[in-house]
Parts: sequence; structure tokens; C-alpha cells
Amino acid sequence: MSYQNTYSRWLQLTEEKKVLEQKLKDTTEEQHAKNSQLHTFLSKMKKEEKDVENLEKSSLSSLLSKVTGKFEEKLMKEQEEYLQSKLTYEDKKNELDLLIEKESRLQDELPKLDQEISALKNSLLKDYPEGVHFSKELENKKEYLFHLQRELEEALDAVHHVMGYAEQALKEFSSAKGWSTYDTFFGGGIIADLAKYNKLDDANKVLSKISAASKEMKKELRDVEMTLEHELETISGSEQFFDIAFDNIFSDWSIRGKIESNLEAMNKYYAELKKIELQLKSALKEIQKKLEML
Repeated sequence: MSYQNTYSRWLQLTEEKKVLEQKLKDTTEEQHAKNSQLHTFLSKMKKEEKDVENLEKSSLSSLLSKVTGKFEEKLMKEQEEYLQSKLTYEDKKNELDLLIEKESRLQDELPKLDQEISALKNSLLKDYPEGVHFSKELENKKEYLFHLQRELEEALDAVHHVMGYAEQALKEFSSAKGWSTYDTFFGGGIIADLAKYNKLDDANKVLSKISAASKEMKKELRDVEMTLEHELETISGSEQFFDIAFDNIFSDWSIRGKIESNLEAMNKYYAELKKIELQLKSALKEIQKKLEML
């Protein structure tokens, strides 16, 4: 086989491997979902005091013969429902069995494909003069992937840094909300005010850290073509003073509303961070797969 044919075969099998790996991933996920559905169905049957053990072990024909032999043409409602449950169980079980079989087949195919890909790669590197160019091509791909891997890791570290601050802010705002609710509805007085604003001061300090850390995070995300835009509200000092000095119920309501809006904004912000964290982790997994294939 010529170098070009060997190289084409290597490319073909490499792409086939990607397809099979995706199919295996999808099949495994679907299998878990179907398995969960089956367990949910059986749990429901048990709650309805149905004979689940008999449902799983008896054949449909034996169940049907018992019913028809007893009541001839007319089936009682409960037994009709039981037969329908048996049919539903069989459908769900067959779907699950097919997925298990498919998963097993794919798991058997992939190692064989790996062996052939590895053999072709070794042949390209050792048996042909053109292998020098092939080797250089692989090295260039590796360099690019290692570079991208490092960029993604840096971005992920930056996201985790901001997430840590966001978790702190959520904790402080939640505590401030508790004190604010106590102050508004139960007349907490100066002690509740001081505790509330102490928590708000802590939260605003964390927000300042988030602002600084998020700028660095955005730089890292730009390097991997991701962006995050979100603004957080802060509580002004004038309202803080007004609430403590006059203990006014309307100001209490205003402050409580702002705490809640900050909590809502921070929760949304944190959810966005989690999404980007998942994107980065997914991208890192893909790069690792590509590196393993080279």
C-alpha cells in the first residue's frame, strides 16, 4: 500500500473512531435514561400494590391464558390494566436491552479500531520516507492542542477564582437578607441594623473583588473566544446612614428590596459562570481526546 493510501486509511479510521465514540456516549446516556424510566415505572407499580415480581417473570401468554380461562371474553378492569402494565414493561425492557447490546458492540469495536489506527500510524512513521512530513504534521497539531489546552486551563482557573468570590457574596447577601427581614417585620432596632450593614459591607467588599477578578477572567475568556457580560447593583452609603439614624420602615423596605435584587443578580451571574465552567471543561475533554488520538 502506498504512503497516500496508508495516510488516507489512517484519516478514515480516525474519523470513524470519532463517530463511534460519539455514538457510544449518546448510547450510554440514553441507556441510563431508559434504565431510570424502567425503575420509575416499577416503583410506581409497587406503590399501586401490583405484583411486580410476577410482572417481571411471567410471560405475557401465561398471564393472558389465566385471565381468558377465568373470565372468557370479558376481562376485569384490574387485570386489563395489569396486562397493559406487562406490555409497557416489556417495551421498556426491550428498549433498554437493545441499548445495552449496542453499547457492548461499540465497546468491542473501539479497541480494535484503536489497534488498526496505531498500526497505520507506526507504518506511516517508519515505513515511508514521507513519514518525516507526517511526523512534523503530528507535532504541529500537538503543539497547537497543548497551547489551546493551556489557554483553557488558565481561563478555567480565572472562572473558578470569580466563582469563589461569587459564593462569598451570596453568603453575605443571604445573611444580610435575614437580618433585613428581621429588622423590617420584627423591629430589630439598632442591633439588627448594625448586623445587617456589617454583612452588606462585607458583601460590597466581595463585589469589588469580583469586579477586579472578572476583568482578568474576561481577558482569559477572550483568549478562548468566550465572553461574559453582567452588572451587579451596589447599595449606597446614604441609604445605609438613613436607615440606622431614623429606623424608617420605608427605607427598610427599600434596602430589603435592594438586597433581594442583588441576590437575584448574583445568582444569575453565578449560573452564567457555571455554564462557562462546563463549556471550558467540555473543551478540555475534547482536546484530551484529540491528543490521545495523535
